[in-house]
Amino acid sequence: MTQSIHSLWKKKLAAWLHDPAEKALVLMRDDVGHEHGSVKTLRERLGINDADFDRRADRFAAAADRPQWPCEPGRMRPAWANVRFANQPLLIHPLSGEEIDLGSLDDIAAKHIRTVSLDHFSDLIERDAHGEPDLRLTYLAFWRFGPEPALVAPEIGDLWRVLPADTRVPDHSIWSHLDTVSALAGALTDDAPALLSMSFGPVQGFIAQARSTSDLWAGSHLLSSLVWEGLKVICAALGPDAIAFPSLRGVAAVDRWLLEVADADGRGEQWRQRFTTIDAEWLQRTTDANPLFAATLPNKFMAIVPARQAEQLARQVVEAVRDAARAWAAEAAQHVLDDRDQGQHWQEQLDSQLAGFPEAQWAIAEWPTGSDRDRLPDADRLRQALAGYGTDSLFGEEVWKVLNREVRIDGAEFFKPNAGIVYPAVHELAERSLAAAKSLRPFAPLPQHGHRCTLCGEREWLTETAAQLHVPAGERRETPWLRKAQAGRFGIRKGEHLCGVCTLKRLWPTLFVEGLGELLDERPARFVISTHTMALATSLDRLVENYKPESLAGLSALSRKFALLDYPPVALPNALHRRLSSLRPATVVDIVKRLPSALDEARNEDAEERLAAGIAELLGARPETYYALIQMDGDHMGAWLAGNDPDYQCRFPATWHPQVRASLDRFRGDPAVAAYLDSSRPASPARHAAISAALNDFSTHVARHIVENVCKGKLLYAGGDDVLAMLSVDDLMPAMLLLRAAWSGSGDLRGLPGHIDVRGLQLAKGYARLKGRLMPMMGSRASASIGAVVAHHQAPLSAVLRELRRAEAVAKAHGRNAFCLRVIKRGGGEVGVTSRFWEMPRAVGATPAAPLLADTALGLLLRFAETLAQPEMSRRAVYNTLEWLSGLPERGGKDMSEEAWRHLLASNLAWQIERQGGVVQHAREFVDLACRESAKPAETIRVLGDLLVTAEFFARNGRAFGRAAAQAGAPR
Repeated sequence: MTQSIHSLWKKKLAAWLHDPAEKALVLMRDDVGHEHGSVKTLRERLGINDADFDRRADRFAAAADRPQWPCEPGRMRPAWANVRFANQPLLIHPLSGEEIDLGSLDDIAAKHIRTVSLDHFSDLIERDAHGEPDLRLTYLAFWRFGPEPALVAPEIGDLWRVLPADTRVPDHSIWSHLDTVSALAGALTDDAPALLSMSFGPVQGFIAQARSTSDLWAGSHLLSSLVWEGLKVICAALGPDAIAFPSLRGVAAVDRWLLEVADADGRGEQWRQRFTTIDAEWLQRTTDANPLFAATLPNKFMAIVPARQAEQLARQVVEAVRDAARAWAAEAAQHVLDDRDQGQHWQEQLDSQLAGFPEAQWAIAEWPTGSDRDRLPDADRLRQALAGYGTDSLFGEEVWKVLNREVRIDGAEFFKPNAGIVYPAVHELAERSLAAAKSLRPFAPLPQHGHRCTLCGEREWLTETAAQLHVPAGERRETPWLRKAQAGRFGIRKGEHLCGVCTLKRLWPTLFVEGLGELLDERPARFVISTHTMALATSLDRLVENYKPESLAGLSALSRKFALLDYPPVALPNALHRRLSSLRPATVVDIVKRLPSALDEARNEDAEERLAAGIAELLGARPETYYALIQMDGDHMGAWLAGNDPDYQCRFPATWHPQVRASLDRFRGDPAVAAYLDSSRPASPARHAAISAALNDFSTHVARHIVENVCKGKLLYAGGDDVLAMLSVDDLMPAMLLLRAAWSGSGDLRGLPGHIDVRGLQLAKGYARLKGRLMPMMGSRASASIGAVVAHHQAPLSAVLRELRRAEAVAKAHGRNAFCLRVIKRGGGEVGVTSRFWEMPRAVGATPAAPLLADTALGLLLRFAETLAQPEMSRRAVYNTLEWLSGLPERGGKDMSEEAWRHLLASNLAWQIERQGGVVQHAREFVDLACRESAKPAETIRVLGDLLVTAEFFARNGRAFGRAAAQAGAPR
């Protein structure tokens, strides 16, 4: 290790040890003081002294996040500016300002927690063969395992993960602060820091070129894997905390890399044991439920890097990503074109087709650290750069006037500006520059002369000789593609001849699984859940729900009649497989897992119809033939990241501990203090770390849990603020509601039909808690929109994906916080509903109460569909209603008031529902919902009809809802 590299890791470790992790619990309780406790001993053991820590990193990070509070040398800090966290423990959500009162932590002794922390971090110190500290490996161990409660002490629990960096501003954790300070310390080793923003693509078009759910997964996962190849360059050079977005801690692919690094240094077994202790699923699961199969990294990232190295790092990232794509494509092609005696024309094709894949754009914004003659941040060049984009950015806002001056209280410093306060402007410059780079992307035409790829239609198909390119599809007799299709290899279908990029995508599942076989004790099975299997999941779940002793006899008879055990088993949704596995004897699972393939392989329509009839006799209803896809996207994410709009900000005092907040009101007589207190907090490293962590936890833990453990679904992509998933029809609406509620970390499940078992998930005050892990979500002021499509399993997937993207766009156009649910019928036509999930507060800064999910539009659809599904209820009520709706007077007319019109419509609808045995209260709820969601009064009748018809579709036989009840309560 060179001296400069050694110095880098030493400086980053010094940054990590400038504050103890237990600071909040020992402050003003430990007689040795927080700076002379565990971190002092750790610095000594690592050979770190004061000169190794660049205190500018701490000052810049602090100024960007919070005031310094009244403090002067030789003067005691006033009592109101000191908060004993153990006595008044409180967490404040960084984006919504919601508060969680933790009660009292006085039972955790300061000396005890100091000792526990010291032991924990001492165990993480890595040493080389000579017994000397390995600073790089120790830093990586601190970063990854430092926040893990399972390695500390059971009495502390998940509190360890969320301990605040500053007890007076408990809206960001000590880990977030240490990450930022360490990243800045690394960037400051070479003069000044900069923000490097990078983006890769194409995304939507590349993923949408899919003929199967395997293609859909592969496109998402391949892009995520390529992004990680780029991120790895920066992680290796500067450490993973240099990545400001996305958050990397706990991402399975990153953990895998860390283990490889430890293995290379001879410490693999120790690291493997640590991962086992924290229950890392990626080392345990040998199916595609393994988190390594999850595409959780978005196509964009931002890093804090040394300004002088930024361009070089960007180019190294692009090179690493494209080299990986080219190497993987060659490996994939070799699996197909494996005849060494034939030509190697495909090698030349790969060189041209993969030359610019994936597309990459990047931008660098330098972070000025100097001061002007008044000792204020020198931001002239930054201001000029932003002016080039036609904006004053931070410098044109009132908050700049507040931040760019010193504020004193009782003669002591309260806030003193430094380079940290220009962070919002640096971030905006990076974002605007990246957007400009993407809009001006160069285009290099790719000459292609032969027949095109049968999947994308853009590039030539890979051939052994150039002459083969000109052979029409119908005249190709002996090609490796035909041989692989005939042998059923790699998912290649009859007639398919693919280009280099599509070959890589088609074989990516094979390549990825082969790579995992070297890491795990046994090679995981790559399971593909087909659209037909997902459709049947609704019916198979009904079999489990109604399973009786005589059901086994019926299943056995069906198996004998159609020789079901001769068919291959298929992969089932995880939640369904778990429920089926509870049935005895085990032969039940063996038979059920072969039903989808038996239906798929029925040689003619008559054979399929006979088997379907046999299944219908067993289940009491015809097998379900529809499945669902959903696409979710966070609303206004650009505004949340920019943090310059009052709708997406908190005022400074809203992020402070109530004790401090109340004490400062008496200083409002000072105009400078009053201006500070009335200002909204701009974007900061802590804010972006909070968003990054929320998106990481939502995609890595919560979304996957909802889709695959709570519901019968398969998560195809979850990275950043995007989710793409496939679901059974009966679980579609519960999944949409739960994903939307989990996004905000807020939702009340009382009153929902179907007895939805959330399997331990708790949501409250902007947080989610799952398996003992407390995770901040985006907060109750943040929203998301969802597009959903229900389609027949035989509908072309590419067409269904087009409709899905259209549905998401309609939801966004409806005003955000909305969903668009479309049912595309096989016989033609469609029904659907577009509505807001629930009303968001209009007042700036208002924090909404947790929505009662049963009263939302989707909740009403669920409840009414359940009512229609009851045996005593006739669905004729819907069709009768549709017949007389057209004869009603138009809403908004002069002859009838709004209330009278609603009463008339609700009364008629209630009469129809009651006449057919339904719940009368649904009538007024439906009418009010239709009125609220109608863009124009004349559309209300149509909207009401859509609501009723959609509910009727979900009420049909085989689409019953849910299982054993559970309540999502407040995290404790």
